[in-house]
Amino acid sequence: MPELEKIDHVHVYAPNRLEAERWYKEVLDFSRVNALEKWFIEGGPLTISNGGVHLALFQNKDKKSTTIAFSVDSENYLAWKKKLTFHGVLFVENDHELSWSIYFSDPYENPFEITSYCYDEIAKIQSEA
Repeated sequence: MPELEKIDHVHVYAPNRLEAERWYKEVLDFSRVNALEKWFIEGGPLTISNGGVHLALFQNKDKKSTTIAFSVDSENYLAWKKKLTFHGVLFVENDHELSWSIYFSDPYENPFEITSYCYDEIAKIQSEA
């Protein structure tokens, strides 16, 4: 049976790709993938990345959404909570008993999740806070 290796990219819709690019750069540390910029110049997606995660920003005024979940370790989980708070991004945190997740949306109402399976480490830190 064939297996999937990883998520290659996720389509994200926004009314203005350049505004979206700025938000993703400032808040989530994404940067433009220069090797794929030809698509953007020709009216296609503006591809941005952070590590091995790629988002393809498509211009669309109609609301479309898919939850995008990023996986992190415990240290980064806590760092993302601080960064989202710093940028005034409202989020909900959920203890799933096997993992912890932070749920939030970008300015275009695209939903996101940052999740960590370092459950015990985060639970310990949360209880000490």
